[in-house]
Amino acid sequence: MNKYLILFLLLIGVEQGIHSQNFPQIDARKYESDSIRILPKRPWLAASEAFGVNMLIWGIDRYVAKADFAYINFNTIKDNFRKGPVWDTDMFSTNLVAHPYHGSLYFNTARSNGLNFWQSVPYNAAGSFMWEFFMENEYPSINDLMSTTFGGAVLGEITFRLSDLFIDDRTTGAERVGREILTGIISPIRGINRLITGDSWRYRASKGRSFRSVPVTFELNMGPRFLAEQEASSKGTIGMHLGMRLDYGDPFNDDFYSPYEWFQLRAGLDFISDQPMINQVNAIGALWGKTIWTKGNRGLTTGIFQHFDYYDSQLPDGSSREVVPYRISEAVAFGGGLLFKQSADENDKVDSYAELYLNGIALGASVSDYMKVDDRDYNMGSGYSFKFSAGVTYQKQWSFLLNLENYHIYTWKGYDTDVDWSTVDPETLNVQGDKSDARLTVFSSKLIYYSKKKWNLSITNRYFSRKTDYRYHQDVTYSTYDVMLSLGMRI
Repeated sequence: MNKYLILFLLLIGVEQGIHSQNFPQIDARKYESDSIRILPKRPWLAASEAFGVNMLIWGIDRYVAKADFAYINFNTIKDNFRKGPVWDTDMFSTNLVAHPYHGSLYFNTARSNGLNFWQSVPYNAAGSFMWEFFMENEYPSINDLMSTTFGGAVLGEITFRLSDLFIDDRTTGAERVGREILTGIISPIRGINRLITGDSWRYRASKGRSFRSVPVTFELNMGPRFLAEQEASSKGTIGMHLGMRLDYGDPFNDDFYSPYEWFQLRAGLDFISDQPMINQVNAIGALWGKTIWTKGNRGLTTGIFQHFDYYDSQLPDGSSREVVPYRISEAVAFGGGLLFKQSADENDKVDSYAELYLNGIALGASVSDYMKVDDRDYNMGSGYSFKFSAGVTYQKQWSFLLNLENYHIYTWKGYDTDVDWSTVDPETLNVQGDKSDARLTVFSSKLIYYSKKKWNLSITNRYFSRKTDYRYHQDVTYSTYDVMLSLGMRI
């Protein structure tokens, strides 16, 4: 195993179980205390770095990759302003994962230069505006402006806080080098800024972190995954699945909590498989929250949460079905939620939790059964989602978890009549997709055994169901399932 991965696991483990403390009042002019360093605000440096990010990526696209869209001039810029934003035809993964990640770079130019969460979001919007109108010879994209700005805020704040866990300015030598490399991998812009300012090698008597210590739980698991072509079918594809689960902070520890003091991150990757490598990303981050009830070992918290969800799949070549099993996304979503927990005590051997969320979706997507234009085979739209999860753990060794997600996405802007998509010119396309509404459901159950040596064994079964009602095409109902057996380590 790579030595830096071992260091990553060990360092996360150090954070586990460390709860918040009361710190002395900090003078912003003296940016250090025993545990917190307040970064000096440099808004103009942040703006120049966001500009530099765009120029660097454009330069690679133009002079290294020689991508057609990167050949720009004053005429292409003028055309972009004349036409205005449209709905583009890029791939599902490009629009709903790559662009949010691009936005996280803009976000961290501000965050790593001392600006807070809310002050950093406009840098996403400005960076995306510059890219869409100036850096491509394709028309600006409505969906890119949205996903880069708001999806980028989710991934940006998460990566900024995770990178903070590895900073320790008291260390030297190989350990210090390893920490700085990990910081830069997780948040490249922060790593670059630490190099620019000399923080990467500056020794301090304190850690130099930007956040107080919080409980962090990290879990990695790996094992075979079978995805069926459709429900009640034994045909499908098998691959090796790598899953990650991270829980940051404690929503029951404070009376109030501010943006992303608590968040969850889940991710799934498939290898040696016909499936997309990145096939799952789920994030929930608290924008505001309040503990509204506690009694003994029980607590109830409410809040406003930001959501980012992404599921992708495909069928192998030669399969009996042509329809993609499922594609689901809510790149821009906000809503309210309730969180409940009950901790085991000397009289009770069971831990339990439950979470309930109701969200509005400003930008979501689902697979299309008819639209095939350029790289687009999915419908975009807006709507709402509902999520419920619950779990029990017996004697810290056996856990049973249930999760239900339901998305309802309306595709509002499409052609007014039935259309043969094979005859549509991508350059003239400016629609969200087929006029439709899609109901998408993901239900999963998971049984886990935790050993006393931190490894675990789990089996997971997920069910995916979709019903899409089309205005000009025949309605489609489709469902499938997958099964995963995993060996993991919890730190």
